[in-house]
Amino acid sequence: MSHFPMKGYVDLLAKWVAFSQKHLYYCPEREGLICYGAGEHGHWGVHTHQKAFSGFAVAAMCDDIDWAQYGLTRETVLSQALGMLRYNLSTHLTGDFVCTDGEKWGNNWIYVLGVERMFHAVEAIWEHLTDKDQAMLRAMMINECDFLLEEYPIKAGLVKDNKPESNIWNGATLYRGAFMYPDAPNRERYIEKAQRFFANGISIESDENSDEIVDGRRVGDMFVGANMFDSFACNHHGYMNVGYMVISLSNIAMLHFSLKARGLKADDIVYHNMKGQWELIRTCTFDDGRLLRIGGDSRARYCYCQDYAIPMWAMIEDLYGEDCSMLEQGWLKILEKETETNGDGSFLSNRFGAFEELSPVYYTRLETDRANVISMAIYWHKKYGLGGDKPTQTLASWHDDYHGASMVADDRRYASFVWRSSEKPQGMLLPMDDSSLAEWRYNLAGRIQGVGRKNFDEVDGHSEWMFEGGFLTSGSTIVYSDDFMAEGQLKETMARKSVAFAALPDGASVLALQHADALNRTFVSSVRGVYWNVANDIFNKRVRTVVHENGRDILQGGDYAKRFEIIDAGRWVNVDGKIGLASLAPLSIVRMGERQVEIKGRENSATLYAEEICAPFSMRRRWYDRGENLLKAGFAMTLGGPEDVKAMADTLFEPELPGLRAVGVTGRDGKKYVLAANFGKDDCALCECSLNMGEMTDLRTGAAAGEIALKPGEAVLLAAK
Repeated sequence: MSHFPMKGYVDLLAKWVAFSQKHLYYCPEREGLICYGAGEHGHWGVHTHQKAFSGFAVAAMCDDIDWAQYGLTRETVLSQALGMLRYNLSTHLTGDFVCTDGEKWGNNWIYVLGVERMFHAVEAIWEHLTDKDQAMLRAMMINECDFLLEEYPIKAGLVKDNKPESNIWNGATLYRGAFMYPDAPNRERYIEKAQRFFANGISIESDENSDEIVDGRRVGDMFVGANMFDSFACNHHGYMNVGYMVISLSNIAMLHFSLKARGLKADDIVYHNMKGQWELIRTCTFDDGRLLRIGGDSRARYCYCQDYAIPMWAMIEDLYGEDCSMLEQGWLKILEKETETNGDGSFLSNRFGAFEELSPVYYTRLETDRANVISMAIYWHKKYGLGGDKPTQTLASWHDDYHGASMVADDRRYASFVWRSSEKPQGMLLPMDDSSLAEWRYNLAGRIQGVGRKNFDEVDGHSEWMFEGGFLTSGSTIVYSDDFMAEGQLKETMARKSVAFAALPDGASVLALQHADALNRTFVSSVRGVYWNVANDIFNKRVRTVVHENGRDILQGGDYAKRFEIIDAGRWVNVDGKIGLASLAPLSIVRMGERQVEIKGRENSATLYAEEICAPFSMRRRWYDRGENLLKAGFAMTLGGPEDVKAMADTLFEPELPGLRAVGVTGRDGKKYVLAANFGKDDCALCECSLNMGEMTDLRTGAAAGEIALKPGEAVLLAAK
């Protein structure tokens, strides 16, 4: 039985079609052709147009929309959709017209992604296509399939040539050409190469020597490269990327439902390794549908990859019978909240309004992603009545060695740390019942910036230890500043930043140390220790209640945040009665006064506001000598109310251990824990007797602590027996 909230999604799409009337361009050179947005400029311009078409086409076929309230008719919207499709087909290499940039589109690695994303809408209005439309569609599809068959090589790799999603969409297009046009001269070759594309989609390391037979072919014989580690971690765009795991599955979904529409079953290779990948994705998803980006995001927050979870959920319901209704309903509420704030029928105008003038292509691209996936969900759920009743298997803990990624998911806690993240490194502690608190950039890892326009960390080394109910990680990054005002000034190597981070086996807390020394004489513009980012924007109604040692504050965020200020919080701070942090050093709540969470590497691109909780915090520009300390922090975090955080702060202490940094605390389970790290250059030894806490256990090994040798960069987490 379907529990999909159809009316809510239909209402969103109808409002968006009405809003988007201003983005329609009626081509003066060819009557009847309509272009959406900034025009077909490059592949994203073409994709944007195709996705917009999908929204218009599916909306036109929804009988339950009262178009009169929007000043439109169903016939008008259908006519617009047909004009958009005909524009797209006419401007393809096989057509007789050109895009708004004077070029034709087609025949590269990514163009057919847009074709895949619009095809459900082509099916939705199939009965309205003319013979000429059908002929143009066939010419485009055969041309693109022949290009992929004859000219496009299959590549795959864990880091270099990482192509899970593109191999999947290219394989899907070949399958699509084969089943749509069984008389195509190269039909059998389309299928053979499509199978190889999919074998190298969600491909993992162990596939290389796999003797598994799928669709009559040995997996190892089709193997070109692994796109996912055996842990199912994906290093896309150079970091641990949960979003592109989702994108990969979304493209499988598009083929899955096109085949279903024709009463066909996909080859088994289409779903190769998908179950394991989905299990990790579901673990990294809040129950309200928001992705837990444990490796961060180099794109605009809560867009694109997040949007394409919607078609993925539909497929999971249909294929595995799993219940994704909670995710679908939860994400609808989040979308409704943002759309209501916008007040104009758009999906993103409040947070992204400036983009409409700075980059019309990018703004309309993001708007159409959401319209595209909503149209998929509406069409598929209306057609098939999708639903499921089986629970999804999730992971209690997870680790990937390459990324230095560790995660535990308890009954009410997410805790993670990832070294090779988008804005590296980053740690997380979040309650499972409030996804709006999340923000990942350098989170809980501290940040140091120079005066260059580009400031970033590169991983120097890391180690992880997993144990029941928690994990420990330690390592370091090298901090750089680059792209200076001074002509010819070279990239500056500023500091080594070391972090030790532990998820305690109490189901509620983390414990951490941060340390940074200058590697050269360096000019620093800002230092942020701890650096807990608390998102405060549309999704939590732009208000946070913060209780701290020095008082209580109501903080307005998002576009309500109007001025820079610093609030002295004392030793502890709690947010919304749900989560808090206790620090060895006094905390500052830093309020930047405007949205400051930018798209990675792009100035003037902020789309989310976050409160920054720091210890220490400095924006004083000054020189540091080689070897001088820039950052020293020790803190604990826990779930719960102000009384829980205050109690933790009262137990927080800093043991004096020669040559080592350490922090100790009493966990929520009543046990005492000590995190110690060697951030120096020489080997050091830690004897449990120096802590005066009786017998202790080394949680890395489960053995008695005794005396422990720690090499430079190593850390240990001890628990009192």
